[in-house]
Amino acid sequence: MLYKVTPMMPPPASKEAKTAREPGQPRKRRKSAVYDAEGHEVLISLMCLKCRTLKPLAQFGLRKMADGAIRNQPWCRTCRSGAGTRKPKEDKATETMDVVAEAPAAVAPNLQVVPAAAVAEEEASVAVAASQG
Repeated sequence: MLYKVTPMMPPPASKEAKTAREPGQPRKRRKSAVYDAEGHEVLISLMCLKCRTLKPLAQFGLRKMADGAIRNQPWCRTCRSGAGTRKPKEDKATETMDVVAEAPAAVAPNLQVVPAAAVAEEEASVAVAASQG
Protein backbone atom coordinates (compact mmCIF):
# COMPACT_ATOMS: atom_id res chain seq x y z
CA MET A 1 0.00 0.00 0.00
CA LEU A 2 1.13 3.52 -0.68
CA TYR A 3 1.62 5.73 2.37
CA LYS A 4 1.95 9.49 2.19
CA VAL A 5 2.69 11.48 5.34
CA THR A 6 1.78 15.18 5.32
CA PRO A 7 1.63 17.71 8.17
CA MET A 8 -1.85 18.18 9.55
CA MET A 9 -3.35 21.63 10.01
CA PRO A 10 -4.59 22.34 13.52
CA PRO A 11 -8.39 22.15 13.78
CA PRO A 12 -10.20 25.46 14.23
CA ALA A 13 -11.23 26.18 17.80
CA SER A 14 -14.92 25.52 18.23
CA LYS A 15 -16.95 28.20 20.00
CA GLU A 16 -19.79 25.83 20.85
CA ALA A 17 -19.94 24.48 24.37
CA LYS A 18 -19.82 20.70 24.68
CA THR A 19 -23.29 19.36 25.25
CA ALA A 20 -24.26 16.00 26.64
CA ARG A 21 -25.57 13.60 24.03
CA GLU A 22 -29.22 12.68 23.99
CA PRO A 23 -30.26 9.17 25.03
CA GLY A 24 -30.26 6.76 22.11
CA GLN A 25 -27.73 8.77 20.10
CA PRO A 26 -24.44 7.05 19.21
CA ARG A 27 -21.21 8.22 20.77
CA LYS A 28 -18.83 10.28 18.70
CA ARG A 29 -15.69 8.46 17.66
CA ARG A 30 -12.51 9.58 19.35
CA LYS A 31 -10.15 11.26 16.94
CA SER A 32 -6.94 9.29 16.62
CA ALA A 33 -3.84 11.34 16.13
CA VAL A 34 -0.43 10.31 14.83
CA TYR A 35 2.68 12.24 15.85
CA ASP A 36 6.12 12.33 14.25
CA ALA A 37 9.50 12.25 16.05
CA GLU A 38 9.43 16.00 16.72
CA GLY A 39 5.99 15.77 18.33
CA HIS A 40 4.07 17.35 15.45
CA GLU A 41 0.71 15.87 14.53
CA VAL A 42 0.71 14.39 11.01
CA LEU A 43 -2.01 13.21 8.67
CA ILE A 44 -1.39 9.78 7.13
CA SER A 45 -2.96 9.06 3.75
CA LEU A 46 -3.53 5.68 2.12
CA MET A 47 -4.38 4.79 -1.45
CA CYS A 48 -7.57 2.78 -1.86
CA LEU A 49 -6.85 -0.30 -3.96
CA LYS A 50 -10.32 -0.22 -5.54
CA CYS A 51 -10.87 3.44 -6.50
CA ARG A 52 -7.15 4.34 -6.63
CA THR A 53 -7.61 7.61 -4.72
CA LEU A 54 -5.46 8.94 -1.92
CA LYS A 55 -7.57 9.32 1.24
CA PRO A 56 -6.87 9.98 4.93
CA LEU A 57 -6.30 7.03 7.23
CA ALA A 58 -9.61 7.74 8.97
CA GLN A 59 -11.44 6.69 5.77
CA PHE A 60 -10.14 3.12 6.15
CA GLY A 61 -11.44 0.61 8.67
CA LEU A 62 -9.52 -1.99 10.63
CA ARG A 63 -9.47 -5.73 10.12
CA LYS A 64 -8.42 -8.47 12.51
CA MET A 65 -6.20 -11.09 10.94
CA ALA A 66 -6.17 -14.77 11.89
CA ASP A 67 -2.83 -14.43 13.66
CA GLY A 68 -4.22 -11.65 15.90
CA ALA A 69 -2.70 -8.73 14.02
CA ILE A 70 -4.88 -5.67 13.36
CA ARG A 71 -4.35 -3.97 10.01
CA ASN A 72 -6.04 -1.34 7.90
CA GLN A 73 -8.60 -2.35 5.29
CA PRO A 74 -7.28 -2.13 1.71
CA TRP A 75 -10.50 -0.45 0.45
CA CYS A 76 -11.88 2.85 1.75
CA ARG A 77 -15.22 2.97 3.57
CA THR A 78 -17.14 4.23 0.50
CA CYS A 79 -15.85 1.39 -1.71
CA ARG A 80 -16.58 -1.20 0.99
CA SER A 81 -20.10 0.11 1.52
CA GLY A 82 -20.93 -0.20 -2.18
CA ALA A 83 -19.25 -3.56 -2.75
CA GLY A 84 -21.92 -5.83 -1.32
CA THR A 85 -25.04 -3.96 -2.40
CA ARG A 86 -27.53 -5.66 -4.70
CA LYS A 87 -29.90 -4.24 -7.25
CA PRO A 88 -33.49 -3.65 -6.15
CA LYS A 89 -35.87 -6.53 -6.88
CA GLU A 90 -37.92 -4.34 -9.24
CA ASP A 91 -34.99 -4.13 -11.67
CA LYS A 92 -34.45 -7.89 -11.61
CA ALA A 93 -38.15 -8.53 -12.27
CA THR A 94 -38.15 -6.30 -15.36
CA GLU A 95 -34.92 -7.86 -16.62
CA THR A 96 -36.34 -11.38 -16.41
CA MET A 97 -39.51 -10.26 -18.17
CA ASP A 98 -37.40 -8.87 -21.04
CA VAL A 99 -35.36 -12.08 -21.30
CA VAL A 100 -38.49 -14.27 -21.33
CA ALA A 101 -40.08 -12.10 -24.02
CA GLU A 102 -36.98 -12.38 -26.24
CA ALA A 103 -36.34 -16.09 -25.63
CA PRO A 104 -38.88 -17.60 -28.09
CA ALA A 105 -37.49 -15.58 -30.99
CA ALA A 106 -33.92 -16.61 -30.20
CA VAL A 107 -34.75 -20.29 -29.68
CA ALA A 108 -36.99 -20.79 -32.72
CA PRO A 109 -35.30 -23.48 -34.89
CA ASN A 110 -34.88 -23.16 -38.63
CA LEU A 111 -36.78 -26.19 -39.98
CA GLN A 112 -36.93 -27.32 -43.60
CA VAL A 113 -39.32 -29.85 -45.13
CA VAL A 114 -37.45 -32.42 -47.24
CA PRO A 115 -39.24 -35.22 -49.17
CA ALA A 116 -38.35 -38.77 -48.10
CA ALA A 117 -37.21 -39.71 -51.62
CA ALA A 118 -34.56 -36.94 -51.61
CA VAL A 119 -33.24 -38.12 -48.24
CA ALA A 120 -32.97 -41.72 -49.47
CA GLU A 121 -31.07 -40.64 -52.62
CA GLU A 122 -28.64 -38.51 -50.52
CA GLU A 123 -27.96 -41.39 -48.10
CA ALA A 124 -27.34 -43.74 -51.02
CA SER A 125 -24.86 -41.34 -52.64
CA VAL A 126 -23.03 -40.91 -49.33
CA ALA A 127 -22.79 -44.71 -48.92
CA VAL A 128 -21.42 -45.14 -52.46
CA ALA A 129 -18.83 -42.38 -51.90
CA ALA A 130 -17.72 -43.97 -48.63
CA SER A 131 -17.29 -47.40 -50.21
CA GLN A 132 -15.22 -45.95 -53.08
CA GLY A 133 -13.03 -43.67 -51.05
